Amino acid sequence: MKNDEVLTLNFDGWPLPDGCLLELGRVAALWASLESFLNLCIGKLAGFNELNDPKAFILVAHSSFPQRLDILGALCEHLANESPNLKGYAPVIRQLRQAQKLRNDFMHYGMSSNPDSGHIEMAKGTARGTLKVGVEKVDVADLRRASMAIHEAQLALYKLVLRRDIPPVWSRR
Repeated sequence: MKNDEVLTLNFDGWPLPDGCLLELGRVAALWASLESFLNLCIGKLAGFNELNDPKAFILVAHSSFPQRLDILGALCEHLANESPNLKGYAPVIRQLRQAQKLRNDFMHYGMSSNPDSGHIEMAKGTARGTLKVGVEKVDVADLRRASMAIHEAQLALYKLVLRRDIPPVWSRR
């Protein structure tokens, strides 16, 4: 199918209501930005001054997010005496972990519309030590809160590493 044909197809409400899809897209876009920024911060703290230095990219490209947070924490602890702003790294790492948890909740489990209730539902499960499964109702506001948490975590990282306090987008004029 050609682009113009694809763009004429009606995808309204598929596979979820458009408002939900918009917020899922926001979560995904903000998460990608946060991960890229975390990688840049790690490279900068590790002494790679050029933003495009491939060595920094090579070192973190295939690390998991928790591994990158461990790297960030170790670098901040190591450099805190010469850069006192880095001493406040622990709450920022907790904030980044919480943002990851919220992101994972929405990106790792499938959602569907329940025609009986009219609600969006997400089946969740874990098998770590014991099996736990369930179905949770998802509100668009929940997705938006996840986006907000990701954005605030990125701003906290920005403040920690670059020493610039930027208010969240919803607080700006």
